[in-house]
Amino acid sequence: MKIKSIRAHAMSMPLDKVYWTSRAPWGTYNTILVEVETVSGLIGIGTINKTPLKEIAEITESLAPIIQGMDALAHEAVWDKIFNLTVPHLEKGATEVTRPLFDQNKRVFVMAALAGIDLALWDLKGKALKMPIWRLLGGDQREVPAYASGGYYEEGRSPLAVIDEMAGYVDQGYSAVKLKCGGLSIAGDVERISGVRKAIGNAHLMVDANGAYSLKEAEKAIKAFEPYDIFWFEEPIHWYDSTRALGRLAQTTHVPLASGESEIHAWAVRDQVDLGGIRYVQWDCTRAGGLTEGLRIAAYALAHGVQIAYHHDPQIHGHLMAAQSHGYCVESFPSHARDPFWHQVLKHKPHLEAGKLTLGDEPGFGFEVDWDIVKRWKI
Repeated sequence: MKIKSIRAHAMSMPLDKVYWTSRAPWGTYNTILVEVETVSGLIGIGTINKTPLKEIAEITESLAPIIQGMDALAHEAVWDKIFNLTVPHLEKGATEVTRPLFDQNKRVFVMAALAGIDLALWDLKGKALKMPIWRLLGGDQREVPAYASGGYYEEGRSPLAVIDEMAGYVDQGYSAVKLKCGGLSIAGDVERISGVRKAIGNAHLMVDANGAYSLKEAEKAIKAFEPYDIFWFEEPIHWYDSTRALGRLAQTTHVPLASGESEIHAWAVRDQVDLGGIRYVQWDCTRAGGLTEGLRIAAYALAHGVQIAYHHDPQIHGHLMAAQSHGYCVESFPSHARDPFWHQVLKHKPHLEAGKLTLGDEPGFGFEVDWDIVKRWKI
């Protein structure tokens, strides 16, 4: 089954309003759909959850001549071929070192392109074998727990509106919810978090700082949040000290730390496990490296007693969770306005209801795309 071509479809859908985390506004939903087609006409689909859209899409398609003719089932060989474009290396049988094809500033984009291609190859593998990915990976349970993610700072709304939002998710049947923090003073966030805790009862409550704090600030924040039974404290530390400072923070609180979604390779996640003291790995297979790298990270986490809770895209990550004994849950966005891709673009997908994601028997990842909507919002 030889690889013939790659097509990348970058799309940007306007949201109903601007949603803020502690570090950035979100006014559009951005994604790239990647099609890898074989000589026989079989097509696998992957997704990339990364920007800038145009440049990543162009890099993705530029990789077609490099992997054209390779076996689409040989995902490890294809992964190595693309990854090695970022470093000097010796090709098989060569006597001179091949220099990196891409400038070092493009590594993040190459890793994102690799994610989309790798996921498409896994989708192809499932379709060729007529088997869903969760079954192909050895899973025996099609039902995966899901938590409700939301709680953004929204323009034009009170920061306390999150209280009713989180309570609404629990009313829908979710037993775990997550909201943002770090966008207000610690006292302001305590008001939000305490209100949510009172509204949701005994449901699990995660807080996500999106890298809002220095180490000292994070220590103060989590001490203020601890009385409200926080299930995990996600990405608390500024981007420039997101590993060793995590380890120091872990020594000061009983609240488990979660991180990994912003990393682009397994070595960085390894360090967060070894040095950062994280208890939940949140790798995102659609941002970098694909499912192949996600499986390596899952194996490392298992050997170190760390659970996995992949970030975003349950139509992809649900399959990995179903096959991992140390998986906690997948992230989902019940809000139609916040996640138009899940609610509009994916016209067929796993069933998500009341905090449970139920995977189907369709081959590959098992989702179908409404290409008319993709065409409408394609850039």
